[in-house]
Amino acid sequence: MNKLVTNYAFTVIYQILLMITPFVTTPYVSRILQPKGVGIDAYILSIVSLFLAFSMLGIPLYGSRQIAQMRDSKDLGKEFISIYIYQLTFSLISLIVYIIYVFSLNQNQVFYFIHIITFVAQAIDISWYFNGREENKKVAVRNIVVRIVSIILVFMLVKTTSDLWKYILINSVSLFVGQFIMWIHLLREIRFVKPQLENIMTHLKPIFVLFIPQINIQIYLLINRIVLGSISGEIQVGYFNQAYRIITLCLGIVTSLGTVLLPRMASEFSQGNFISIKKYAKGALQFVFLVSTPMIYGLIAVADNFVKWFFGDGYDPVANLIKILSPVIFFVGLATVFGIQILVSTNQQNKYTFSVTIGAILSFMVNITLVPKAGAVGTSIALLVAEGIGALIQMYMTRTFFDLKSLGKDLLKYNLICMGMYLFISSLENLLHINLIFITFFQLIFGLIFYFTGLMFVKDKFILNVIKKLKVEKNY
Repeated sequence: MNKLVTNYAFTVIYQILLMITPFVTTPYVSRILQPKGVGIDAYILSIVSLFLAFSMLGIPLYGSRQIAQMRDSKDLGKEFISIYIYQLTFSLISLIVYIIYVFSLNQNQVFYFIHIITFVAQAIDISWYFNGREENKKVAVRNIVVRIVSIILVFMLVKTTSDLWKYILINSVSLFVGQFIMWIHLLREIRFVKPQLENIMTHLKPIFVLFIPQINIQIYLLINRIVLGSISGEIQVGYFNQAYRIITLCLGIVTSLGTVLLPRMASEFSQGNFISIKKYAKGALQFVFLVSTPMIYGLIAVADNFVKWFFGDGYDPVANLIKILSPVIFFVGLATVFGIQILVSTNQQNKYTFSVTIGAILSFMVNITLVPKAGAVGTSIALLVAEGIGALIQMYMTRTFFDLKSLGKDLLKYNLICMGMYLFISSLENLLHINLIFITFFQLIFGLIFYFTGLMFVKDKFILNVIKKLKVEKNY
């Protein structure tokens, strides 16, 4: 349990860094590159990410699970190589197709060519190995260092709208350096053994089974942006991208638990410990409720003021998009528990694939229906539909793992407290006649105090257990 807590702590530390750093870089980049530059970057990255999805298949999830199940085996090195061969092969194929695609373009070719570095970085990404070994600390420390260096470079080198290529280059190179460093740790841990063709082929089917839901996720995350850019223009993509970036920052806290728990759940499943699986899943779901609910209400309350001072002039539509997208935090949190931690870790990939596929189809249908008239609002609604439907389907498929009635009571409790918190911090906007930055700051601080006080008042079991464990460890 201590290792699990340590892994989660380091993963969350990195996610908190991800949350903090945009508060430094995004206002700067938004003003330097302007909505059009931000939109071009987001649109190109969407296309690049689509190619990258084909290069990784379902390897991050599958590899992490397999390494977790065999981490004490003498064949660990052989297992790693057998899986990595697929990643390397399909990365090369995707890169060749991508280069052919870039040569067919008439504009922004330089930006696309810079992203070849991103492809190489993805090809050597072995973070799934360390996640499977429950060595998240190494991954987190690497990411923290690289992130800090890249931030410094952005401020030093990106000075005008014409520096978009520098911004893309910094992000690509920093990603490559971070991935390359992990190979130093890997070479110290495993002994490379030439795998047999039979061992390699055993991974083919399960990798492709997990690839289907992963590419479907990319469909409603990336193709929707491509559709938005093609129909409504790059500025609308810029609005959506900035709003989704804020949502993603909040998601990091929730989804970090899934990254940490997947190998642990897979290990428990391989040993037949279903009682432990249910215990971890219940705690994870309570955590999702506890954390995601105040995030949603808080974002809706502060969105208008936050966007005005954070992004600067020209980004007013982003506030409404943040409000629409905020429930995505809750649905992705549910999917992390139901889909990743339970269905994937217990080898029920087919059910996971079905749920994500349905969500992707609905997302695409809503997107092409609403985008022509509503622009980025349509894309936001499409994403919300996809995540919501997918999570609900997964919840139904894993219903035997939970007491849904009890969890429903918890969810109602958190929502009632957060409604009070929302009314309280919304009123501060009219009461405080100070700088918008300070208003947002006070709203967040007093919102947290209100929420925590409410949890103590209703004697929330999750919070009381955490406090109890902290006291025990302190006394120890």
